[in-house]
Amino acid sequence: MKEDAMEDLTPELTFRPLGHETWPDFETLFAKHRGVQGGCWCVYYLCKSTDFNRMGPEGRHAFQKELALSGRAQGMIAYEGETPVGWCQFGPPDVICQYSRGRAYSKLDIAPEDRPDWRISCLFTDKHRRSRGIAIRTLHAALLEIARRGGGVVEAFPLDSPKIKHNVFTGSADMYRREGFTEVTRLTENKLLMRKRVEPLGNEL
Repeated sequence: MKEDAMEDLTPELTFRPLGHETWPDFETLFAKHRGVQGGCWCVYYLCKSTDFNRMGPEGRHAFQKELALSGRAQGMIAYEGETPVGWCQFGPPDVICQYSRGRAYSKLDIAPEDRPDWRISCLFTDKHRRSRGIAIRTLHAALLEIARRGGGVVEAFPLDSPKIKHNVFTGSADMYRREGFTEVTRLTENKLLMRKRVEPLGNEL
């Protein structure tokens, strides 16, 4: 592919964290895709499975909205111009709590220095803009935001299987490796636990 064609495929992006002011943008992106993955609204990893099922799509939408408007939601929205096109959800373990309930994870002997300060649960890109490098750039922006918030140990849980050709909800293991994550263990046949230590950024950055 010619260089100018490659440039056409790489959009100019800006990034903003999810909050009161950006909730309408998150809502626009997810509503376009019917809440994403059966109306999840990126809530699955924020609660118990029983609560997730009880809420249904409308309840999950309301749950995520309440978090965003109260300042407790955490994630990074990617924009192409004024249009929201990508999303990466991150947060501390007590917020992204579903992983801790997993049987394999709960059996891990994690050294005190490796206990997570943050988790990344989800990556999502507008279906009309995939294969343009948006996901990894949104992941990078989320890691920069984590660094601004003090850094620390970050866990990620990408799916990794030759049977899964296109994973548009967690990102690939290779994507995380490119951002400096290392594999810790395989939690299930298809799911990895990966880890990275993010150094804090000074306020001047």
